[in-house]
Amino acid sequence: MNAEWPWPLPGGDTSSTDAWPGGSVLTQRSWHPESLLWLGCILMVTLGLGGGLAGYFKDGSVEQMAANVAVLPLSILVSVISWMLISAKFYNTPIGLKDTFGLNRGRLKTCLAFGLGGGGVIIPVAMFLMLLTGFVLNALADEAPEEQKLVTVIAEQAQAEGGLEFLIFFAFMAVVVAPIGEEILFRGILYPSIKQNGYPKVAIFGTAVLFGLFHVNLLTFASLTFVGLALIFIYEKTDNLLAPILAHAFFNAVNVSLILMDSKGIPDTGMIQ
Repeated sequence: MNAEWPWPLPGGDTSSTDAWPGGSVLTQRSWHPESLLWLGCILMVTLGLGGGLAGYFKDGSVEQMAANVAVLPLSILVSVISWMLISAKFYNTPIGLKDTFGLNRGRLKTCLAFGLGGGGVIIPVAMFLMLLTGFVLNALADEAPEEQKLVTVIAEQAQAEGGLEFLIFFAFMAVVVAPIGEEILFRGILYPSIKQNGYPKVAIFGTAVLFGLFHVNLLTFASLTFVGLALIFIYEKTDNLLAPILAHAFFNAVNVSLILMDSKGIPDTGMIQ
């Protein structure tokens, strides 16, 4: 099933590297490793520009929160599109979304089962880890962790007149755009590229930790690192990026629903990715 990996691995091994018990069906990717440096550089530039744009708005304003919500997923999508164009132009390795991320391999029922079922398993475990982290932080700091400013703004807009447009925008970014962009970057590109260069354990734990760090929230770091590990497992077992995208979207949809519900007596998760 696996295509031949054309770039040399450490020790001269060109075979697939499997770090999961029970085997893996993840197909090897054929992009040029050097092109990934371009991806990283473009991502840093787009994130910087997006962060600068958000800085023009008043601190804590709805407009600034909207810009912050959009920066990460849109920066990822712009970077990936640029990376694909550079790979085709300078490295003669055209990259198609279907071939690269397994979207042409079918298994729709399997993707739905792993995506929705996996998302259902991820949610309670992630919530437990976040509550446990909150308990530890509270014990260490002798005070409750500060609530995410974004969650506060969303709760305010849910009660405010004329806040519907922001809520629709936020829900669309969280449930549609963010899962697609983040899964393409973390599971679709970074994970297999590190794994296939001979470092499967670094790929698994390194990209999961990076995924947790990317959301810049100590309270949700452990829970989102677990989410990253679970999404890698789902991708490995389906060889189709649609499965972790569905799991990610389902996870975010549940969190958005909890935040938008009447917050009285309902603990918000604060784990929107």
